[in-house]
Amino acid sequence: MDESRRSPTPSTSAVKPALAAVVLPAVLGAAGLFASAVSERGGAVFYLGTFFTAVVYLVAWLVFGGRRGSFASTSPGPDVLRGALLGTGLIVVFLLGALVVRDVEALSGPVDGLLDNARQGILWLTVLTTAVNGVGEELFFRDVAVRRLPWAERPSRIAAVVLYMLVTASMGVPLLVFAALVIGVAAQYEAKRTGALLSPIALHLVWTLGMLLVLPAVITD
Repeated sequence: MDESRRSPTPSTSAVKPALAAVVLPAVLGAAGLFASAVSERGGAVFYLGTFFTAVVYLVAWLVFGGRRGSFASTSPGPDVLRGALLGTGLIVVFLLGALVVRDVEALSGPVDGLLDNARQGILWLTVLTTAVNGVGEELFFRDVAVRRLPWAERPSRIAAVVLYMLVTASMGVPLLVFAALVIGVAAQYEAKRTGALLSPIALHLVWTLGMLLVLPAVITD
């Protein structure tokens, strides 16, 4: 069905598949992120919870008809470059913001605790889990959720960003919820603009890995 022609008032028959394709994977993903957030820093549960979440998103993409053409961009090189540049720009913005809030314990404390996974765990494994989960989030929130939510395309994209924020909130880090809003909006725009996921994935990975590797030096004294 053409996304632009989907009815803005979903029928019951359209809502039930959305529950299975979108709500259930989101709940399972949130559970995995919650487990990783409350686990011992750098411990096995952190990695298992994060990988579990990524697997949930990948399975949802495979089972519920993720678009195989999501990677068939007409201009893959420029799309990846644009996404990477946008991700780099967002890194700069967030690092400047970190300088402002690092003395606000209620905001910086949860982020600092999360970053202990990079300090105390196995760095290459932390980078790998973060990257895999980032790709999974793009497959699910920028593709499956948008196409399976039973509304027209624009409200479905908005709802997918809100859902992304709610799932991220399970980690108990307020600044990550704000980051989910910014990254979610930027990635949804790129997915809509390019009709593919190369730019959103590049944006997400550059921002996430950049923050993981650089933010610890900024947010701590």
